Amino acid sequence: MKKVYDEIHAYIELDDREAKIIDMPEFQRLRRIKQTSLAYLVYPGATHTRFSHSLGTFYLTTILGEKFRQLGIITDEESTYLKLSALLHDIGQFPFSHSLEPLYLEKGLSNKDLRYMIISKSPNFREFFDNESIDYSKIIEILNGNSMMSSIVNSDVDVDRMDYLVRDSRHTGVQLGNIDLYRLLDTIFYGNNNEIVVQDKGIYSLENFFISRLHMYQAVYYHKTIIGYELMLREIFRTIYDCCDSSILSVENIRGLVYDSSISYWDDEWVFMILYTYLYSSNSPLYLKQKIRNFLDRRGPKVVYEEISYDNEMKGGDIKIKEIVDRLERNQIPRSSIYPIEEKIKILNKDKINIISKNNEMNIIRYKSTLINHIPETLTIRRIYVDHEYAKKARDVVP
Repeated sequence: MKKVYDEIHAYIELDDREAKIIDMPEFQRLRRIKQTSLAYLVYPGATHTRFSHSLGTFYLTTILGEKFRQLGIITDEESTYLKLSALLHDIGQFPFSHSLEPLYLEKGLSNKDLRYMIISKSPNFREFFDNESIDYSKIIEILNGNSMMSSIVNSDVDVDRMDYLVRDSRHTGVQLGNIDLYRLLDTIFYGNNNEIVVQDKGIYSLENFFISRLHMYQAVYYHKTIIGYELMLREIFRTIYDCCDSSILSVENIRGLVYDSSISYWDDEWVFMILYTYLYSSNSPLYLKQKIRNFLDRRGPKVVYEEISYDNEMKGGDIKIKEIVDRLERNQIPRSSIYPIEEKIKILNKDKINIISKNNEMNIIRYKSTLINHIPETLTIRRIYVDHEYAKKARDVVP
């Protein structure tokens, strides 16, 4: 038995097998991957890691798992695999979390693919699973949404989101993420088709959860400055890939790192190593070096156009963004200094939320005594950034 003290949940207990997992180099890697990517550039305290979040998610799963086990909903074995799944749900995260993932998605590799690769192919995990007689396919089944328990780890109201809302709120100082966590855990259940089922006495906690989620997306996860630096970092890596080193986005290289256990060192520090290498390289073009300096010196891109809408209020966004980008290029702003982005973010799916009231289960839409029906299901953000040296010129030509 091992105890780890967590700043959110206090002491988290792990049995011997769970302790062996967190001691593995692949899991220790998560200590060196920031939970909220580049948010520390805006919120200096946001330096917490995927390691602590994974432990927090595991802890919340132990609470729900024990609740469902005592009610006879899951067996002892299912509870064990559920906890292992929660512990490993982020094992495939990329350096700086989601900042660089779009580059690898273009090459056919997602963090879920990497997670599967590490769990199923890493020598350390294969040896561990063999020694402990653990069927890793059951873990994959839960993580990939193919189990009745999958919704606990991955759904609109899962242990992953519960932990990161509270944790990210604490470390950024943005109080919008505070939720009535233990009331929600006490009143929530999960249906067979990925439904969320909440007792009516927990409805205010559920409202609080979705409102907090919406506000945290606006204030932290899609904060205009944070997203600007993420786009800038991607452009730097694209440039390095195009002109200096095509291996940095190679899926085969990543696969090789998994097979020889070197994936343990593919972390945020690796990103900085790449930046410093090409900042000082004699083979790097001057514009790349300048972009790296601007990133490190926190001279990031500026927003010159922004639209925010809820539930698909805006139409024709792609056309408008393309027109503005074309106009900026015609005014001698280099395309490599223009960063357009459109993100449609799912906040909730009301079709999948049911309420138990007076022993009757009904969809949330039929339940009138709640604010949830007035919370938008989606948030759409459209922005165009330009490198800071072109911001004044861009603002003169953008309508």
